[in-house]
Amino acid sequence: MFERPSHSSTGSFRDLGVMLLDELRGAVLRVRRARRWFLVDPLTKAFIKACMIMKMSRIRSMTLMKAIIKTIRILRQTISKEYELLQIGIQEAWKLSELASSWGHKTAREWRRNKSYIILQALTLQWLTRLFGGLTRVM
Repeated sequence: MFERPSHSSTGSFRDLGVMLLDELRGAVLRVRRARRWFLVDPLTKAFIKACMIMKMSRIRSMTLMKAIIKTIRILRQTISKEYELLQIGIQEAWKLSELASSWGHKTAREWRRNKSYIILQALTLQWLTRLFGGLTRVM
């Protein structure tokens, strides 16, 4: 589908910089199409705008590359359903593990770090919200 440029020893940084900028443009486009642009913090928006305005042909700085990669990761998390479920479920998982450990359950504190359990709690909360017509507060 998409062909990646070959990485030769002479132009690998240039190709990598171009790939990073293309990926950043694509991530911004996906976030905007998902109508989640309002969730992106202002500092990230400013960095993205600066990258788009500069029209860089090559990136030499490793620090700039790391910043672009971090920005792409933030944008991907913004549209990720799994990340949204983790945000919703983590608070409920902590509450339930604290309750169970106060009742004497020995392994209840391990639930806090169990990703599957956290997602299960988020899905349960969402299901209860739909079932009771919004009476349950989700996030």
